[in-house]
Amino acid sequence: MEALQAFLLGIIQGLTEWLPVSSSGHLVVAQELLDLDAEEQLVFDLIVHLGTILAVVVFFRKELARIVASFLTSAGDMDAERRDLRRLGLLLLLATVPVALAGLLIGDKMEEIFDIDYVGFAFVLNACILFVASRLWSSGMKRSAGTADAVVIGLFQAVSVVPGISRSGSTISGGMARGLEKETSAVFAFLLSVPALLGAFAYGVATLDTYDTDLLSAAIGFATAFGVGLMSIKYLLKAVKAGKLWWFGAYTLLLGLAIIILTL
Repeated sequence: MEALQAFLLGIIQGLTEWLPVSSSGHLVVAQELLDLDAEEQLVFDLIVHLGTILAVVVFFRKELARIVASFLTSAGDMDAERRDLRRLGLLLLLATVPVALAGLLIGDKMEEIFDIDYVGFAFVLNACILFVASRLWSSGMKRSAGTADAVVIGLFQAVSVVPGISRSGSTISGGMARGLEKETSAVFAFLLSVPALLGAFAYGVATLDTYDTDLLSAAIGFATAFGVGLMSIKYLLKAVKAGKLWWFGAYTLLLGLAIIILTL
């Protein structure tokens, strides 16, 4: 892989992992356009995904540190704030279960769904989810999630294993469907991404047949995905607050229809 290709794929990963437009779907399209063999890019893909994982960990480092600290606090020293943080951590783990099960169930068929012929339809479905969230679920006022909310958000996240359906878009929409405030849904979705993406990364590493890759290209892709990822997280939080989720729905609708037409 050339350095320029690694740079472009890093930009795509950094933007689309957090903007609700599906990073996996865009990587399928990008690899098709750049004539790259997806099988040969598995290690590179994992490394650029690690860049975006690091971006969300750095962006929400204070919140994540407080959640981890709550689990390290003994029951006798637990105050109300730490109990709430521990509860949030448990809800995040609960919401991760559906996507973990979905990944295990379709793991053997993953190569089949990473196909340009299916991605167009998934982009259209992603648009529908965002349009419904923007139109029908945007008036929520709840500022904290409960057990039922975590389960529903987790089920929405499970759908995003399909390339073309955004993980961030699905989880934010799931929270809004449960009546959570837009910003609360977005923050919960970003925090939820940490265990989900770390689990996916660990599974990907464990199932690789080879770990060969071009180190320079991998470093370029990682650094680019990390830097762009930080910026896209900040932008999406502002976009969600401003009620602009439908913008991304319009984009994925047009992209999906274009892919469907071109692959007929």
